[in-house]
Amino acid sequence: MFFEALILGVLIGIARRGRISRLAYVNFSGRPLIYASALFYLGIIIMNLGLYDYSSFLYAGFLLASFVLTLVFLLLNINMKFMFVPLAGLALNLVVFLANGFKFPLAADAAAKIYGAEIYELLLGGKVVFFTAAEGARLSFLGNIIPIGSLSLVSIGDLVAAVGVTLAVQAIISDKFIQNRSRITFSKNILR
Repeated sequence: MFFEALILGVLIGIARRGRISRLAYVNFSGRPLIYASALFYLGIIIMNLGLYDYSSFLYAGFLLASFVLTLVFLLLNINMKFMFVPLAGLALNLVVFLANGFKFPLAADAAAKIYGAEIYELLLGGKVVFFTAAEGARLSFLGNIIPIGSLSLVSIGDLVAAVGVTLAVQAIISDKFIQNRSRITFSKNILR
């Protein structure tokens, strides 16, 4: 979803007569944090593929580390235009994750539509390790309850963060003065 938001932001920025090259001129604070967060998230994907035998503590630790590093990165760059929007989306996801004991609420009926009837039975029986049924969860309205076609389920926080990524990227690409802001320039007439 975030990759699609990034592409949409680029397309909107180009439609507003922006240039992709302006992304290179932005000086993000704490850039290594977002790279480390991506590595933790990659570790989560490897665990989900079954390529690594994991414990629930390791999975929850990687997910929490990814959240925290991304949160700190966004806080360090809060002065950038629209950066508060993905921060708000991430905060919503983090709150619901922590409120439910390192599990995400998952709507059973929406999961059944996307993943089949088996997941519905497993979720109601508490057999899905990192998800809990949204019907009995705290802050369940913030969980993975919104089906996107027949592909996946997203949360309100995911949608807010994706909109924020789109807004931030298009603002950077379409900002005509971004290349000149970090340079000192002098007027021709200042030394006369």
